Amino acid sequence: MSKEFKRAINIIIVAFICCTLLLSSIVSQDEHHLETCHDDDCIVCNIIKIAQTIISLSIAIIIIVAIGFLTHYFLSRLYKVEKKFVYISLVSQKVQLNE
Repeated sequence: MSKEFKRAINIIIVAFICCTLLLSSIVSQDEHHLETCHDDDCIVCNIIKIAQTIISLSIAIIIIVAIGFLTHYFLSRLYKVEKKFVYISLVSQKVQLNE
């Protein structure tokens, strides 16, 4: 596969995810139907519940990713190994002598 094709697929996937989240957030705000509907197998109620589940899962994933990123960031700063190389050559000895 070429880079252009992979890039187009990635853009389509990201756009699909963004549209799904946007539509789910819009649909999940319609709680008036949930309060007034008394049908057990209502399709609209099921769609609203699925949209609310998608929003809840996306918020949970965002929180988990943020915690993972912060944990990685702070743990990577905790222990830093500094490597010092000592060159034993005439030039490096002259530089050390001049310092």
